[in-house]
Amino acid sequence: MAKRYGRVRNAYWGAFILDWFKHLQDHELSAADYRILFYLCEKMMTDDNTARVRQKTIAKDLAMDKGNVSKCLKKLCAKQFIAKAPDGYMVNPHLFYAGNGYGNRYNLRDSFERLLIESPRFFLNEDLHKLEVLDDNDDLGDWTFPI
Repeated sequence: MAKRYGRVRNAYWGAFILDWFKHLQDHELSAADYRILFYLCEKMMTDDNTARVRQKTIAKDLAMDKGNVSKCLKKLCAKQFIAKAPDGYMVNPHLFYAGNGYGNRYNLRDSFERLLIESPRFFLNEDLHKLEVLDDNDDLGDWTFPI
């Protein structure tokens, strides 16, 4: 709870990468997909971008059918907006991060890419201030995240 004066507690911020908005306009995404994506953004931990929730919990909290939740999560994973983590779902830190995530954003991006089954789709190029969308022919080569 925030105090009027003195130290503010439990306050955090979130940052969407602006270039992501054009990808959120994807015609294949349903209202249910958006509800689940924003639910996961709300529930994610600010230090590792992971929402530690199960499908059953998502279905209950959003009053949705568990089968529909499963289909939506698969679609969001396929589009690489999220990735299945051992203890929940990790929101793509190339697209969104919050609070402490800014300080360790390079590690978060590495962690996310290790969770992916396919090659990464998104790459946030901080030097050019641009979100790049990679296809199967693109290669990051020997490029590594700056420290």
